[in-house]
Amino acid sequence: MPTRADIGSSPRRRGSRQAQEPRAGFVRPKTAQQAVVEVLRNDITSGRLAPGTPIVQEALAEQLGMSRIPIREALKSLEAEEYVTYEPHSGYRVVKLGLAELTEVFRLRSLLEEELIRDAMSTPVAPEIIAEMRLLMAEMDRAVADDDMVAVGVANRQFHYLTFEQSELSRTKRIVNQLWNMADPYRPLYADLLDLAKVNCEHVLMTEAMAEGDVDRVIALNHQHRSHSIDHLRRVLGAEEQPSA
Repeated sequence: MPTRADIGSSPRRRGSRQAQEPRAGFVRPKTAQQAVVEVLRNDITSGRLAPGTPIVQEALAEQLGMSRIPIREALKSLEAEEYVTYEPHSGYRVVKLGLAELTEVFRLRSLLEEELIRDAMSTPVAPEIIAEMRLLMAEMDRAVADDDMVAVGVANRQFHYLTFEQSELSRTKRIVNQLWNMADPYRPLYADLLDLAKVNCEHVLMTEAMAEGDVDRVIALNHQHRSHSIDHLRRVLGAEEQPSA
C-alpha cells in the first residue's frame, strides 16, 4: 500500500516531467530586435537598400511602428554580420565596397572555402547532406519560376554551405560567413547577368562530385562558380570606377 509520502510526491514528479517537455505546436515569438534584423537583412540582400544607403533610425522606427531601442540593437547585430557600418557624425549605412575590395573578398572566400571543403570531405560525405543539396536545387528552381531572387540567393547560400557542412573548422566557417555577408548586397546588381541554367548545371555537377567523394573536382567547380560572380561585378562596377576623361 503506498505511503503518504509516495502519494504526495507522485503528482509533483509527473508535473516536473511535463514542465520539461516542449509543448507541441509552440513557436517562440520573435523579439522586436530579431524582427528588425530580418527586415533589414531582406531589404539589403534584395537590393531595396543598395550598398552605401544611409539607414535613418527615426524614420525606420516610425515605419515599423516601434521605438528606436530595438532598431539600434538590430543595427549593432547587422554591423557584426558585416551588412552595415557605422560612421561617426553620419550614422549607419549599408556597407559599400569598391571593386578591388570585393575582389579581395572573393579571393579570401576562395582560399578559405577550399580549406573547409578539404576538411569536410576528409571523411565520406553523409547521404543526408547530398539529399539536402538536391532539395535546395529544387527550391532554387521554384524560386526562379516565381522570379523570387531573394529566395534564390538564400537557397544558393545554403547549398554552398553544405559543401563544407562536415568541417570542424568553426572559426574559418565564421569568417567565411562574414565574407558572404559582405558580398550579398551586391548580388542584386548583377542578377540580370546571371545565367541560371549554367548555375544549376554547375550545382548538379558539384553535388555529383560530392556524392563521389571527388574533393578536387568539388573545389574546381566551386572556383569556377565563383569566377562568374567576379566577372559580373567587374562588368557592373568596373565602368563606375574608371576615371573620367
